[in-house]
Amino acid sequence: MKIEPYVYRKETEILVSLSVVMPIGIYSSAQTGMVEAQRTFANAAESIASGIKSYINPADLYVATGLDTTMRSAHKAMENAQSGLNFTAVADSALSNVTQNLQRIRELSIQASNGVYSDSQRAAMQAEIDQNVEQIRQTFAQATFNGKPTINAVTPDNPNAAPVVDFMVDPSNSSSISYDPNVALDAMDFDVSTVEGAQAALAQVDTMLGDITSKRGDIGAVQSAFEGAIDQQMTNMMSSAAALSDIQDTDYISAIADLKKAQYSMEIMAKVMKTVMNSERYVLDLLQ
Repeated sequence: MKIEPYVYRKETEILVSLSVVMPIGIYSSAQTGMVEAQRTFANAAESIASGIKSYINPADLYVATGLDTTMRSAHKAMENAQSGLNFTAVADSALSNVTQNLQRIRELSIQASNGVYSDSQRAAMQAEIDQNVEQIRQTFAQATFNGKPTINAVTPDNPNAAPVVDFMVDPSNSSSISYDPNVALDAMDFDVSTVEGAQAALAQVDTMLGDITSKRGDIGAVQSAFEGAIDQQMTNMMSSAAALSDIQDTDYISAIADLKKAQYSMEIMAKVMKTVMNSERYVLDLLQ
C-alpha cells in the first residue's frame, strides 16, 4: 500500500512525540523514585548499623535529652557514693590493723601483770609494746584517700580534729552522706615496767578497743548508706535507659522491612529507566 506523504509526516510527528515527551516524563519519574529509594535505603541501613532511629520527632528528642541528663547525673552520683565506700573502706582497714596492734598490747599487758618477770624481761615486753604503738601511729598517718585522712585519732597528743567529708549521692535533691573521720582515744602511753602499770595498761587498752569497735560500727552504718545510694542510682539509670531505648533505639523489624522495600524499589526504577532508554533507541531506529 502506498503511504501518502501527509500520512507519513503525521506518523513521524507522533513517533517523534512519543520518543521525546513520554520517555522523558517516565524517565524523570523513575529517576526521582530512584533517589527517594536510595535515601530510604541509606537511612534504614544507618539505623540498623548504629542501633539508633534515623529520625526522632522533636517532642521525643526533648524527652530523650532529659533522660540522658538524668542518666549522666545518676552515674556521677553513683561514682560519688562508690568513692565514699572506698574512702571508708580505707578507714575500716586501718582500724582493723590498729585493733590487731591493740590486741597484741593487751596480751603483753596481761603477761606483764604476772609478778614473776624480771626487769629485763619487762623491758623486752615494753619494747614490743612501744613498737606496736609506733605501728598504730603510722597506720593512722597513712590511712588517706586522695590526700585526705580517712581516720584521725584525736588524742591528748593530737587534739586537732579532721574535717567532716561530704559525698553528694543524689543530684535530684542535692542530698549527701557525711562521714566523720575522727575517733577519740586516750593517750597511748602504756607502761608495763611494773605489775600495777601493766594492769593500768590493760584497762587502757580495753577502753581503746571499745572506742575502735564503736567507730567501726559507725563506719559500717555509713557504708550501708553508700550502698543504698548506689542501688538507688543504679535503679534510676536502668529506668532512664529503658525509657531512652524505647524512644531512640532502632525498630529492627521496621528498619529491615524499609531496607527491603527500598532495595526492591531501586531495582524496579532501574529497570524502568533502562526500558525507557531502550525504547528511545527503538523509536529512533524506526525514524531512520
